[in-house]
Order: sequence, then C-alpha cells, then structure tokens
Amino acid sequence: MKKQWKVLLGFILVLLIVIFALSNSQEVPVNFLIKKIYLSLVLVIIGSALIGALVVLLTSGATLFQQRKEIKQLKETIKGYETNNEQKLEEEKAAYQREKENEIAVLKANYESLLKDKDQALAAMENGQPDKKNNPPIDYYD
Repeated sequence: MKKQWKVLLGFILVLLIVIFALSNSQEVPVNFLIKKIYLSLVLVIIGSALIGALVVLLTSGATLFQQRKEIKQLKETIKGYETNNEQKLEEEKAAYQREKENEIAVLKANYESLLKDKDQALAAMENGQPDKKNNPPIDYYD
C-alpha cells in the first residue's frame, strides 16, 4: 500500500512538471561555460528534472547497494553464530551425557562390589563360618 502511494505521488509530480514546462515555451539562453545556446524552456525544465532524478537515483542506489551489502554480511554473521551455538550445544550435551554415564558406571561398580560382599558373607554363613565382627548381618533390602 505504501508503494502505491509513492507511485501515485510520483505520477502527480511528473504531471505537474510537464504542465509547468509546457506553460513556459519561450526560448532561453543556456550557458555551457564554453558556448551559449538558445533552447526552449520546456527542454530546460524537463532536462533539469531528469538530471535531478538521475542524481537522486544514483545517490540512493549507492546507499541501497551499501545497505544490501551490510545486510548480507550481518546475515552471514548471524548464521555463523547459530552454527557456533549449535556446535557448542552438541559439545555440552555430549559432555553431560559422558558425565552421567560415568556416574552410572560408578554406581554399578559400587552395587556389584556390595553385592559380591553380601554373596561372600552368605556363602560363609552357609559353610558354617559366621564372621560377625567383620561382616554385619546380611540385609538384601539395602
């Protein structure tokens, strides 16, 4: 919608320039530093408007080009940060998983050790050699 208003305003301005130029049709001298020539005022007004439009187009085009280049660089920077963050996240996940696996391994080793001690105490009791001072009573609900 905004662009439509700009186009409509541009057409109105061009129409005003054309009407103004056509209402001034006499010849006027134009000095080009070296030579002086006589042109219709219509041509001078329209030529001046075209040169002004060209200057605006070139200056805004250069700014637009520079902004597009900067946007492209910023998008690449953002993409790099996203990739870097994903990589760090994967590394942190892997480190956390390794840590938890190590904890599980330690707990399993402790459990196996306790189970082995209890089995030895049970075997000793079955053989009739209860050793009450070194081994507490067997409790399988530990």
